[in-house]
Formats: sequence, C-alpha cells, structure tokens
Amino acid sequence: MHLRLRRLPCLRLSPPVVGPGRTEGPTSTTGRIVPALRALGGFLALVCCLSASFAAADTARTVLFIAGPPSHGPGLHEFPRGCTLLADALASSGLPVKAEVSLGWPADERRVREADVVVLYSDGLADHVAKGQGPALRRRFDAGKALVVLHFALEAPEDDAELRAVLLDAVGGRFEAGWSVNPTWTVRTPAWPRHPVTRGMAAFEVEDEWYYHLRFRAGGVGLQPILSVLPPANSLGDDGPRSGNPTVRAALAQGEPQVLAWTAQTPHGARGFGFTGGHFHRNWYQPAFRRLVTNGIAWAAGLEVPETGVTSTASAAPVYPTIDESIARGDVADVARHLDADPAQINGRPEAKLRPLHQAILRRKVPVIELLLARGADPRLPDPAQRSPLQMAVERADATAVELLLKAGADPKARDKAGWSALHHAGAKNQLAIARLLLDGGADPNQKSELGGTPLHEAAVGGSVELIQLLLERGTDPTVVSKTGVTGLDLARQYKNEPVVRFLESRR
Repeated sequence: MHLRLRRLPCLRLSPPVVGPGRTEGPTSTTGRIVPALRALGGFLALVCCLSASFAAADTARTVLFIAGPPSHGPGLHEFPRGCTLLADALASSGLPVKAEVSLGWPADERRVREADVVVLYSDGLADHVAKGQGPALRRRFDAGKALVVLHFALEAPEDDAELRAVLLDAVGGRFEAGWSVNPTWTVRTPAWPRHPVTRGMAAFEVEDEWYYHLRFRAGGVGLQPILSVLPPANSLGDDGPRSGNPTVRAALAQGEPQVLAWTAQTPHGARGFGFTGGHFHRNWYQPAFRRLVTNGIAWAAGLEVPETGVTSTASAAPVYPTIDESIARGDVADVARHLDADPAQINGRPEAKLRPLHQAILRRKVPVIELLLARGADPRLPDPAQRSPLQMAVERADATAVELLLKAGADPKARDKAGWSALHHAGAKNQLAIARLLLDGGADPNQKSELGGTPLHEAAVGGSVELIQLLLERGTDPTVVSKTGVTGLDLARQYKNEPVVRFLESRR
C-alpha cells in the first residue's frame, strides 16, 4: 500500500494528485505504512480513545448499502445480490444493526444523511453509483459518519474531483488507473494483524480480482492495513492502465506487501473501511471472505466486533466455480449451493449453450435431474437446437429421466427443428420401454414430422416388431404416406428390416 511519511528521506516519492481545494501529498511504496503509523504514536493514542468511546454505545446502527446495477455477466459484479447477502448476514448476526439496500442512489437524501454507515458497491468510473454525489458524502464525512467502499467502487470517475477527493478523505484510498492494477489471482495468508476487524479470521485462500498498488491518503495518517500480502509477479499482465506499470513491478521486486483491505480513522471520529475484492459473487458464500467485510462494516459502525467475528446464517459457498462443473461432477449438494447462491440460474443463462437440466440429462446425472426439477427447473424449455429436455432424455436412452420429466409436466408432443417429437426419437432408436412411457404420458402416435412421417415411419427403418406392434396397438395409422411419398412399410423394405416387413405385410 503506497503510503509515505514526508520525513522519511529514504522513501521514493510518487507524483502528487491534486483535487480542487485539497492536495494529496506524495505516497510511498507498500510496506512503509506500519512504520509510518508507528511514527504517529500520539495520533494513534487519540484514535484509540475515540475508538473506545465510539464503540461504547450499543444503540442500533443503520447501515445503508447502495448498489449499482449488475455487470460483467452472470456471477460477476452482482452488486444488488451481494449487498442483499451482506445485509442479510448483518441482520442475522445478532448485532444491533438495521441494514437496508438501495438499488442506485436513494431518491430520499435523508437515507444517506441519517445512515450511520454507507456502503458503496458498484461499477466505477462513469457507472459509479455515487457519481456526482461527492458533496453528500463530504457532508457525511464532516459529520463523522462512516463510509465503506467495495471493489470497483474504489475507482471514482476521472472527471468527478469531489468524489475522488472524498474517497481519500473518508476511506483513505482509491484505485487509480496507470498506478493501480486489478488482476485476478489467489490471495493466501496464514495470519492476520491484531485488530477488531480480524477477529474470527483464520487461514485465508481466495481467488478474486484483487486490486492493489492503490493511491492512499498522504503519509498513511489514520490507516491500518488489514489484509496485506505480496502478490506473485505473474499476477501482472503487460503494461497498461490497469494491468501493470513500472512502479508496481518495482514494488513487487522489492518485496513490498500490497494492501487489499484496510481501516481508516480521523481525529474527528469518522471511520472508513476499504476492500478490493468482490468481483466474483460466489466468494460472498465463503464464511471467511464474508466475515472480513461484515467485521469491517460493524467496526465502521462503531460496534464492538465479537471475538469470534461477525457470524451469520448465510449459505455455504459452492465448491466448484460454476453450476456447470458441479453438474458434470454429479455433486448434488454443490448444485444446491449454486442454486442457493443464485436461484435465477435454475433455467440457465441466455448465453449458455445448455440449460442446467439439459446438462444433467446429457451426463445421465439422475439425482441432479431430480434436484433441478424439485427446485423448479422448467421441463418444457428447449435448448438452442429446440430439443426439449424430454427429447434429450430419449436420445440418451434414459428411461428414468423420461419418467421424471413426464411427472414434472414435460410435453411429449413438443417438436424439435425437424418436427420430431420425443416419440419419433424413441421410434428411430428402437426404445420400446421409453416409447411405452411416452405413450402413457400423452404422446400422439400419429403426430407428423416436417416431412409428414409418423413415429412408425422412424421405427420401421430399424426398430423391432415389438415396437411396431406397440405403436399399432396405441393407434398409429400404418397407411399414412409421408411428404416423400412413402409409408412405414416402404421404409422397412428400403432399409431391409425384414422382420418388420413380414409383420406389416401380414396385417395388410
């Protein structure tokens, strides 16, 4: 975390950034923050006194989450859902907290003004949820109110000088293109500094889009690193606005830890908490990841963080990164965890090639099929090739899946792009038992394909006499002539299915 005391001549100065009416002094390389803070013994003593008095009051605190719209695709930047999950975690923690979520900046300014803590979680730059709201946040800061900023919301719009300045003043740091970087990498730390925000934290290993080499308040005054690690050099890409630069490469080469989460305090009592993770929604289901942030929010609110940290009843995290992988592995419990995390994915995403139900059928994962249907998966929704789940189950010759789908309301008369019903597929694949299930479930034995053929036409090519007999018993008309001018008997002769030829000729 690039913080510097001006009295330390050994530190390399970085260019100052100037905002209207405020000058951000030079900052140093990460790893200097702790010595810098130790040099401020008198200030920290004052902060400790303020902290003790601030936390003494046990009155309920109001936490207002302000969420931007989701972006970056499914499972990424799910700001409303992330805010809701964190608000629910606080609500179930037993702490005296009233948490609410606003989708976008609240129309009622009193909600912002009166909240004890405001949490910003959104895209940054032009899509920042607090764009143009710097004055409102400044008034909160001047009144000693707390601000928490998560992930991309740490990057204010370049043309919003007031918001950029207040992030430094209230939270103590921000992301700055050309200086900071935002790679995806795995953070590992076996130990934590002693601080109320680290209560209940144990060994930690999480992959996320972790920002580092941030721009911090001049001199590190009032800042305390909470999560500080040395990123691997290969976490950087080629030089670019957010992928890498000579200064951050030099910092890593010198072994300077980078701060990913921190607390901020001022002499007049304002608290702040910054956290650079939060790209992947799945991480909020990891207790340690979630606890670090809820601890930070509780601390910012002036509450006494429990010795075990803030605990909640939020669901456990999925083991595998996507529901697709959980289905492929047949891990029913993990599929359930994915659905707990994101119930909307039960019928798949628009950009997905296969819906979860189709994937489970394709991989013959019957327990997963049962779970998906029990959770509300629609057995009538087709895949991009217009195959219904029932048609895919027939293609996979999975009688159990066919039975489950029919009981769940699958349509046996649904047609694919060729106009085939599930019974056409069963006939073509000589599936006697499945054909019986389909007929019992309401399939039409005389339903015609695009070429005018019935299921008997398909069965006559290579099916058994038993299958032909079943279709005839259920009402199939053997005299139907397709658009290509053939009957089922004609096809049996063409493909030399002699047992069926003899059987059909005997019935003429």
